[in-house]
Formats: sequence, C-alpha cells, structure tokens
Amino acid sequence: MKIFALLLILNLTCFALKLENISTTMQTNIDKSLQILSQSKGDKTLVAKDIFALFDEIFDYKLMARLSLGKFYEKLDKNEQEKYEKAFETSLKNSFTSKLTLYKDQILKVKKGEQKNEKRYFLSTSMMIDGEEKFVIFKFYNNQNDWLIYDVDVLGVSIVQTYRSQFEDHLKNEKLETLITKLENIKI
Repeated sequence: MKIFALLLILNLTCFALKLENISTTMQTNIDKSLQILSQSKGDKTLVAKDIFALFDEIFDYKLMARLSLGKFYEKLDKNEQEKYEKAFETSLKNSFTSKLTLYKDQILKVKKGEQKNEKRYFLSTSMMIDGEEKFVIFKFYNNQNDWLIYDVDVLGVSIVQTYRSQFEDHLKNEKLETLITKLENIKI
C-alpha cells in the first residue's frame, strides 16, 4: 500500500511545473507547437489536439472559468459549476482552434519572466507581426509549487477579463443556462 501511495505521489508531481523551469518548458512547448503548425496539412482540429496535449497540464482551465464568471460563480451549485467549467474549457479550446488558420509562420519567443510576488509569475513572449513586435504574456500562479497559467494577455488584452466583461453583460439579461448553452455550441 505504501508503494502504491508513493507511486501515486510521484505520478502526481512528475508533471508539476517548477518556477525555475517555466521559461524553458514554455519555449520548448511553443517551439513544438509551431513545428506542429508548420507541418500540418489541413485538419486544424487534429493540430489543436496535439497542441493542447502540450499545454493542458500547464493551464488551469477551471480557475480561468471561475475568474471569468466572477461573482456569479459562487452562486452556482456544485453541478452547475462543473457544467460551466466544462463548457468554458470547450469554448476556449474551440475559439483557439478556429484561429489556427490565422497562423502565418510567425515565431513566438520567450522574452523574460518576472516574479510579481510569491504567488504570481508573468512570462512575456513576443512575435513579429507586419514588422512590429507584439507581446503575449502568460500569467502563472503558484499552486503548491506547481505553477499553472490562470490568464493570458494577448496584445495587451486579458482573456479572463474579456470573458468576464462579456459574461457580466450576458447575465444581466439572460440566465446562466443560456450562457452555458452558448459556450457549448460555439462551432469551430
């Protein structure tokens, strides 16, 4: 029984992203993603699936979902939270997948990391678009020494804040169930 518990602990911690490995791991995964994109011949759903396999362990989709819903999240019961989190992740991934056709051989490079405090770390990356350097910032939090992404700023716009603003507007006039249905039905 002790051996099983030890193996379980080792298995759970082997995917933990340590602070000192964030830049290297992210650049490696970004390079692999760009290679997958450059070698792809068509089906963007398959390409996205390969890219998600590289990053799923690093993104905390549940926290992103919770932050995106803001104060409304705590009003949900456990089942509603789980349903919403799943719909949010599906929507986020479908949105990403639909934008893969915009990729035109750009190269994303890790520029620098900055530890904001004990619990926050921002990793700046950049790419050249039409001769101008554009930035993407991956925001990490410390989850018991496993650093996970809770937000991404793309060209100065936070994904979580954008969703939160859209969801607040939606929930002023509509029920959560209609929001979940919309998230579930976003097509690629």
